Amino acid sequence: MNKLFITPASHFTRKCRVTLIELGLEDRFELIPTSWPHNWGTETTPYREDFLDASPIARIPALLTEDGLRLADSSTICEYLNDELGNFRLCPQAGRERWEILSVVSVATHGLMEAQVLRRAEMLRKREGSPSPQEFSGSFVRKMMDRQDRCYEYLDKICGNFRDEPDLGQIAVACACATSDFRFPEDDWRNPAPRLAKWYDSFAQRPSMQTTMQGETPR
Repeated sequence: MNKLFITPASHFTRKCRVTLIELGLEDRFELIPTSWPHNWGTETTPYREDFLDASPIARIPALLTEDGLRLADSSTICEYLNDELGNFRLCPQAGRERWEILSVVSVATHGLMEAQVLRRAEMLRKREGSPSPQEFSGSFVRKMMDRQDRCYEYLDKICGNFRDEPDLGQIAVACACATSDFRFPEDDWRNPAPRLAKWYDSFAQRPSMQTTMQGETPR
């Protein structure tokens, strides 16, 4: 049995779970929940041995395949699912369309999703013994918000070219949009990206999205 280490708050994890469902592969994977303290972003925390065995970099998600492969990056995991197990249903094997889809994956993952997690980690920063509940860098948070805004503006321009059927790029974008609603509702990302918002509100009704709703990570 393939083992996928997960946590409910992680948009990276959700991206993999949605991919599993869209490919109809759920029964081939064991989902292993992990727990994290809220200081995960800036401090060393204890890790489970089986998790470290699957992911020496100690990041979620982590995939341990039944034949011993260890994959610890959400985009790599999703490509593995699509290419090796999914008959390329969510991204073609080669050609321009493949690279167009993967370019959307890169903006959604390394742009939006990483900006969201880095912002969250920074806002949880607190020095030991400090009376202040938060000691984050406002300029760093602003930098991540600016990155987010640029990515949303770009995706708003191109979302009209998305395929009628779901693909790896759309899955990554949807998980990023959902995280803005879940973690940063005050941002109102829909106002500057109305076309993307309309697309997302439709995509979010897919069973794969409805059954993978985000929640707070257990401690």
